[in-house]
Amino acid sequence: MRALNARGLASRGYTVIEAGNGAEALAELDRQGGRVDLVVSDVVMPEMDGPTLLKELRRRSPDVKIIFVSGYAEDAFEKNLSDANEFEFLSKPFTLKQLVTKVKEAMAA
Repeated sequence: MRALNARGLASRGYTVIEAGNGAEALAELDRQGGRVDLVVSDVVMPEMDGPTLLKELRRRSPDVKIIFVSGYAEDAFEKNLSDANEFEFLSKPFTLKQLVTKVKEAMAA
C-alpha cells in the first residue's frame, strides 16, 4: 500500500520519500537536512511506533506536519501524546482521494 500511495501522491505533484519504518524515516529526514514538510506514517510499525516517531520528528524538525494512518481508533493512541493537536489522522482503509485531501488540508494548516 505504501508504494501505491506514494505513486499516487507523486502523480499529483508531491515529492515523496519512502521509508519502511520510523527509524528509516528519521534517517531520511536527516538526509534531507530537515527539509521535509509532511510525514505520513502508520501508527503501528516495526522498530518504532508512530507516537515515538512523532516525538523524535518534533525534536529534530519542530515544524514538520504529520498524518497518522491506522486501522485503530484515533483515541486508542492519542493518550500517549502530550498534545493531541500535533497531528492529523486518517482511518484505514482509505482511498487515494481521501489521502490526497488529507495531505492538502495538512499542508494548508
